[in-house]
Amino acid sequence: MTHHIDFSNNRANIAYLGSRQDVWHRLGTEMEPNMSIDQWAKAAGLDWQAIKVPALMDCASLKMGTLPARDRSFMVRSDTGTLLGDNCVTDVYQACQPADVLAWFDQYIAVDDRFQLDVAGSLKGGSTIWATAKLRDPINVAGDAHSARVLMSTTFDGSGATINQMTTTRVVCANTLRMAHCDKEAVIRTRHSTRFDAKAVGAELAQLAQSVAQFKAIGDAMAQVTITSADVSAFFKACLDIKPEEKQSDLSTRKQNQFRALTNAFATTRREREAITGSPIDVWTALQAVTRYVDHDRVSINGDLGEKQFTSANFGSGDTLKGKAMALLMPRVRDLVAA
Repeated sequence: MTHHIDFSNNRANIAYLGSRQDVWHRLGTEMEPNMSIDQWAKAAGLDWQAIKVPALMDCASLKMGTLPARDRSFMVRSDTGTLLGDNCVTDVYQACQPADVLAWFDQYIAVDDRFQLDVAGSLKGGSTIWATAKLRDPINVAGDAHSARVLMSTTFDGSGATINQMTTTRVVCANTLRMAHCDKEAVIRTRHSTRFDAKAVGAELAQLAQSVAQFKAIGDAMAQVTITSADVSAFFKACLDIKPEEKQSDLSTRKQNQFRALTNAFATTRREREAITGSPIDVWTALQAVTRYVDHDRVSINGDLGEKQFTSANFGSGDTLKGKAMALLMPRVRDLVAA
């Protein structure tokens, strides 16, 4: 699996700080500290242009040949001609360029030296540009070591905005979770036309960093609340939209497999937690079972190989499932967090 890496031009379009041996896919370009942002753009395969081309209508059945679709265009890559997304854009849409987006993100995080650019690349043939900046200091949540990052992403679908959001990675198993699931302040949306304001950006980065503290508070609270095996089973059913009264024989094979995979993910996570903290079953363990299932185990159930798996886990249905899990568990710890 290559987790959604863009392979346009027969190369892995991803660059990262550090050694190839430290990334599971062993692909892409190794970067050194203090390399220029132009070097990053080239290494990450972001040195191409997004070009707007007129949309055409096939009117052959009307004996009119091909006609232009007024005020509608598509975005394509200058080097491959690949369509960048499925949506049309209007004539007034101004394209953001991949290298410019990366340079903007580098300028953005440079306002706060707690952050360091560590990954950049493109997804879905270049339809999504993304990069991460790691918070230099690690954090401990519920007894588990975590790393926190700002995840920047932008698309060519006409939205015209770049999204910066905080994410965490649980070191022991590389499970990921967007902090926006527990703190809506963990997401910043910036229009491409917005003038760069270092003071405003500093406040935004401080807001994102503060969401790390909020996430830690929630995780620590979850580790304090025990949960029974029956509660865990009910929680998994709710995550999968299985009615409480439904028996295994009532479920489709797909639902049975999903429930079994979640149960297995919980067993693995529980063993990890016992080895680290020696704690009984807690709410945090139940949440991490879901993130493990989405990030690692669901591929064997749904066949979401490669880029589809990565997209789902970070931007799609897998990310939605993580958010649903967080929403179901939050009432159990809300009072502790408020205190």
